[in-house]
Amino acid sequence: MTTGIGTGPIPQLDAFVGRQAIFDRRLEVVGYELLFRNSEENRARFSDANQASATTMLNAFVEMGLDSLVGSLPVWVNLPADFLNGRYPLPLPPERTVIEVLEDVPVTPQLITALEGFAAEGFKIALDDFILTDETRPLVELASYIKVDVLNVAKEEIKRQYDELKGLGPTLLAEKISTHDEHIFLRDLGFYMFQGHFLEMPIVSKAKRLPHDRVALVKILNALYKDQLDLRELETLIAAEVGLSVRLIKLASSAAMSLGQPIGSVRQAVLRLGVQQVGALIMLIMVAGFDDKPIDLARQALIRARMAEALARHVKLPADQLFTAGLLSLLDAILDRPLHEVLKELAVAPVVRQALADTGSQAGKILDTVRHQNRGDMSNVRGSGFSANQVFVAWFDAIRWTQEIMAKIE
Repeated sequence: MTTGIGTGPIPQLDAFVGRQAIFDRRLEVVGYELLFRNSEENRARFSDANQASATTMLNAFVEMGLDSLVGSLPVWVNLPADFLNGRYPLPLPPERTVIEVLEDVPVTPQLITALEGFAAEGFKIALDDFILTDETRPLVELASYIKVDVLNVAKEEIKRQYDELKGLGPTLLAEKISTHDEHIFLRDLGFYMFQGHFLEMPIVSKAKRLPHDRVALVKILNALYKDQLDLRELETLIAAEVGLSVRLIKLASSAAMSLGQPIGSVRQAVLRLGVQQVGALIMLIMVAGFDDKPIDLARQALIRARMAEALARHVKLPADQLFTAGLLSLLDAILDRPLHEVLKELAVAPVVRQALADTGSQAGKILDTVRHQNRGDMSNVRGSGFSANQVFVAWFDAIRWTQEIMAKIE
């Protein structure tokens, strides 16, 4: 597939995530566990737990968005020791996330301190496949939920575990339920939450994901953590990394972040998320292992953005918002989806939305002019309402500026 503007083929990049419902005693869904998937095959195949967790979080929280994936329900996320102990940051909304501590994570003072920090931030903690021992007992005080694996476990042993755990405080969840008889037994025993193939098989969701360039991400990370943060430099570098720009705008405009305020520019997204959240997202992308380097695509998006910004000044429209519109204008080609569908997922400012969706508006005419100029369609450019000199100067400046920016990240 090509974009029609001479960028060459765009990598067809897919994001997958599995989800499995968690039920209460009335068999109402009260949450979803997120599961790593790297294809439409409903199985988890991975060799690196950190990479699998990073990919699952990135795909669920950014590529697909929680609202479209699970509605308003909380999500349960398995995290290996490196994430729990702070080696990698967590760009997750605490009010919507249950952190699952896997049974193979060593119980150390560092882990206890980290979990206390997560709980203070508002995360809830679940202990997965939990077995009570002297070593694991300190985890119980920090947990909201304990998950008990019942697969191929004798009823007498399940009852022994239940009796041992029921008075400790956390809500007990029976997982890996495989038959109707098991569910009835567990419900009658007193378990409050239930999960397993008998109740619901995991469901795999798929979406197009955005490409990115790892080298550019390293440079952005360096700029982000300089002693003196240069917001303009940071904004410029992020704008040049198309995949990151769109991810930041999506994350900042999500229901959990937006508070009803639409995003008008990359700078607004950075300011709303803050340095820590932006850094966490970059680290998550890098741990997930994506490395697609869509240099031609980034170049075309930057030319569009800079040119739209320049033309906006002639008609006194907000230049930064037209820059954003230009930057987002290739999303339909990147994601292989109609632009109006993609826009439903972005709480962008009205001017940005107009530019992308309404060619009859003044903002829409600017973006249309940019598209025609990039395609060499001079007949339509002449009818744009801008003089030939204005269009040429804006286009020439956009190419020169883009070359300078790309030289910094290539």
